[in-house]
Amino acid sequence: MADIILDNIYLILLIPLWIFLIIMLGRFFSVYVNKVIIYALTLFSSLMGGIMSALALGANNKILETEFLFVKINDFIISAGLHVDKTALVFALVLFIVSFLIQIFSISFMKNEKKTYRFYALLNLFNFAMAGLFFSPNLFQTYVFWELVGVVSYLLIGFEYFKNDKSIASKKVFIINRVGDTALIGGIILCSYLMYSYSGNWGLTTLSFVDMNIISTLVSAYSSTPLFWGICILFIIAAAVKSAQFPFYTWLQDAMEAKLPVSALLHSATMVASGVFLLIRLYPFFSLETGLLKLIAIIGLITALSCSLCACSQIHPKKVLAYSTSAQLGLMFFALGMGNLKAAFILFISHAFIKSMLFLTLPKTYLNFILFLIGSLSLSGIIFSGLVAKEFLYMDLSIPLKIIFCLISFLTAFYLIRIALINGLNKEDKKIPYSAVVLTLLNIAFYFYIRTQVKYEISEPFWAALLAWICAYILYIKDMFGEMDILSNGFYLDKFYTQTVTRLYEHISKFTNFIDTQVFANYKPVLASAKFGVKTSEFIEKYIMNGTVKLITNTAKGLSKLDLIAQSGNIQRYNIYAFIIITTILTCLIIGYVSLYWHYIGG
Repeated sequence: MADIILDNIYLILLIPLWIFLIIMLGRFFSVYVNKVIIYALTLFSSLMGGIMSALALGANNKILETEFLFVKINDFIISAGLHVDKTALVFALVLFIVSFLIQIFSISFMKNEKKTYRFYALLNLFNFAMAGLFFSPNLFQTYVFWELVGVVSYLLIGFEYFKNDKSIASKKVFIINRVGDTALIGGIILCSYLMYSYSGNWGLTTLSFVDMNIISTLVSAYSSTPLFWGICILFIIAAAVKSAQFPFYTWLQDAMEAKLPVSALLHSATMVASGVFLLIRLYPFFSLETGLLKLIAIIGLITALSCSLCACSQIHPKKVLAYSTSAQLGLMFFALGMGNLKAAFILFISHAFIKSMLFLTLPKTYLNFILFLIGSLSLSGIIFSGLVAKEFLYMDLSIPLKIIFCLISFLTAFYLIRIALINGLNKEDKKIPYSAVVLTLLNIAFYFYIRTQVKYEISEPFWAALLAWICAYILYIKDMFGEMDILSNGFYLDKFYTQTVTRLYEHISKFTNFIDTQVFANYKPVLASAKFGVKTSEFIEKYIMNGTVKLITNTAKGLSKLDLIAQSGNIQRYNIYAFIIITTILTCLIIGYVSLYWHYIGG
């Protein structure tokens, strides 16, 4: 069964793409305007993707590689296709499960919105882009879907583009992500150039993931140490921007302007997970230099600590969860930097289920509040899969790192219970949040599965998180929750980007405009040289180019007139003309040969 699924695995990409096209094109036909049909098609797409991913995971670590020629320029070849392995299938499975449940939630959440067909079409296109990213066989195809993910995320965040704040937020997200996209394409071009110039194997220029161990070794051998570090740092920057790591995590706060289902989708297992996925794919590069792994771990640890501190001073629940997402992804970066890939996978899956559930339970009904507390306890590392993920990562750390990790666990638990207590219950509602309940059950099921796969023990992070809950409750009772301006503003990084960097760019623009309008436009030598160039080109065009054309034209006209005069219709006259021409030619030839003969005799 798994082999049949693998042979048709391309349907995971094609189904959401087809449904996107059906919804967008079908709106011109009344039959597809029906919301029920749009809901059914969208849910079918995610359900089929999840089922196929789950069944393909039973193929016993079998790797499927299919490629076809996409671009050929002389000897340079870029291939496209699919690369299906366990890593891609795990990421895809989580993607489609979470997407399916969020789509169910969005049906009731978006029922009163206008143009929902566009919203669901974009959800399908988003799944297509993410699945294409996960199943890409090489870095060039990865970059194509990397960009597509950014574009679709921009469209989803700015779904209500007519609202100024949401439009500005989506633009900021898009612009900041361009930094990471530029870094990624820069690293790809450098690696591909080295493979093309030195490897002698044109197949390696595509940077296939199957050959990534060989490629990373050759890049290291063919480049100097600074160049190799530069390439790897470009890849790390790309991953850090996409996963909202320090110092680029500010865009994730702006993404909170999106609709609640979009926030849940972007923060759980999809867009922000792209950076982690890229690091896993390119791990052979980073494993060649321990310094690079340390850099990844440091970035993750700084992000986890700084974003946890910022979350402790936020009041808006979506912003708290946004900082929490960056912090938890920071722990995944930290796990990868420490070489603990299994811990990174466990953190990724548990965070996907927990974080999406926390977003879906933000409308604080009584049952939502209970589910939010359960998810917060798990993300804090006190119960269920969050407990195993944190304790398993904690086991092999050094003493200083254990202290920092316990501090992060304390802060995580503190800001989660703090925001739960601050928001409290808004209303009583007996409506059951089915999607959140299922995500909670998945969190519990994953806990029972991974506890049989890894060894862990209850230790300091558990007690640090428990202590944080107690402290938060005491402070809440005494009404001592306050704000620190530097933390609530995210260490002013967003202000730095939006004010300092923007003003710097504005000053540079004004300076270049001054040079253009005041210096070059008014400086006489420059104007004189410019006028000289203009006059010279005018002379060449008028007297040489146009004159040559006129000369040829007039010559042709003159010959035509002579020919016209010569054409009398008298055969005898034609014979006379021919005799004269032939005689003239023969005379010239004889004179020429005689001259040459006497020249050589005389010499």
